Amino acid sequence: MREQERQQGPAPVQTAQRAVSRSTSPTGSGAATPASREMLALQGLAGNAGTTRLLAQRRSGTPHPVQRAVGRGGGAANRVVQRMPWPDPAAAHRRMLEQGWQATEDGGYTRAPQPETGESAGGQQAGAAPQGREQEQEQAADEPITLRVLVRKNASFRDEDYLNNVGHSWVAFYKGDKFQSSAGFYPIGGQINEDAPHRSVPGEVRMNHDDPSNATTELSVPLDQKQFSKAQKYIQTNLNHEYNVVRFNCTDFVIGVHKAATGHSPPGRNLLLPNNPNDLHSGIKKKNNKDLQRK
Repeated sequence: MREQERQQGPAPVQTAQRAVSRSTSPTGSGAATPASREMLALQGLAGNAGTTRLLAQRRSGTPHPVQRAVGRGGGAANRVVQRMPWPDPAAAHRRMLEQGWQATEDGGYTRAPQPETGESAGGQQAGAAPQGREQEQEQAADEPITLRVLVRKNASFRDEDYLNNVGHSWVAFYKGDKFQSSAGFYPIGGQINEDAPHRSVPGEVRMNHDDPSNATTELSVPLDQKQFSKAQKYIQTNLNHEYNVVRFNCTDFVIGVHKAATGHSPPGRNLLLPNNPNDLHSGIKKKNNKDLQRK
């Protein structure tokens, strides 16, 4: 008999456990209801291991812990199932989407796919931008290049103050009608040796220093790419050339750029005097007037 009692004893306990399992079902239907896949994914991503285990128990039908109420009448009716407060699944789903997650077919979530290698966020190939730049460079290369010899005349040779008010010569480059750069030659610090003006002093090429609008006359010379490169090479070679009023001044520099690009000097040279802005100014005006008469 005792052996039979020992064998039959556990049966009521198992029955009670099943009853507890049924009574603690959130839906009250007597059967364990699996948690929604969205909530499982949400809790899993939050790293709440304890909540994840409770969800797993709920899905498998394992009884939840039960706390008995204190006082009279604390029977099965007063049993309170301890469970986590469930947020609104629809609201949680919206929050996940707002944070950049995407719902998967199995009810979970995944991050939005990253652009593949060589593809930008806009869906264009990364090589499209360089290709666009190459096309722009080709179009820029097709634009006509112009060398402009610019001269500012401040005073006439007959003026008593001419030596203290000498003008200036420089060059500028344009592509199409767009200004690209300018170059003018100066003594460093803008000073020459007053006691011996014929002596050389340190010189420098100043890039983009002179304003083309200050010129009183100009000569426009069309260049091809090869001629343009020769002019640029001459400028780079003479960036730190010594400045000399007689042998290498601002006008000598301009004549050198023009000759490097075209193979000949611009109009306005005077064999009796050092090269100077006034003679260059006069020679350019004469050439421009002749060109107008031919038209």
